[in-house]
Amino acid sequence: MNTFEDPLTRGSSNTSAPLGKAQGFYVIDTFNEYTLFHIFTANITEGDLKGTIDIFGQMREVDPVRYLTVVGGTGAFLGARGLASSTRVQIDRTPPAKWTLYFDLDLYY
Repeated sequence: MNTFEDPLTRGSSNTSAPLGKAQGFYVIDTFNEYTLFHIFTANITEGDLKGTIDIFGQMREVDPVRYLTVVGGTGAFLGARGLASSTRVQIDRTPPAKWTLYFDLDLYY
């Protein structure tokens, strides 16, 4: 199990304008392939819409697009449900490994 607190930005570059932080944890949940079970909160503190978006689900590293479930939110995202589609932009496997992910959110209220 690993915990994380990573920056959220407006674009897919680490130098894009900041939005807040992603805070949560993940567990490697299989012995046969590199698969992670994620639970995290996107804590959005910058911009016109502020609040949190709660996301969880399983991500297989080999999948080009990974789909996670949006299970709730607070503030401007109160009661949000939907889908978080994730694609990997960059990976640095030098320990500790660092991933840059891009998320596309389809939210329903």
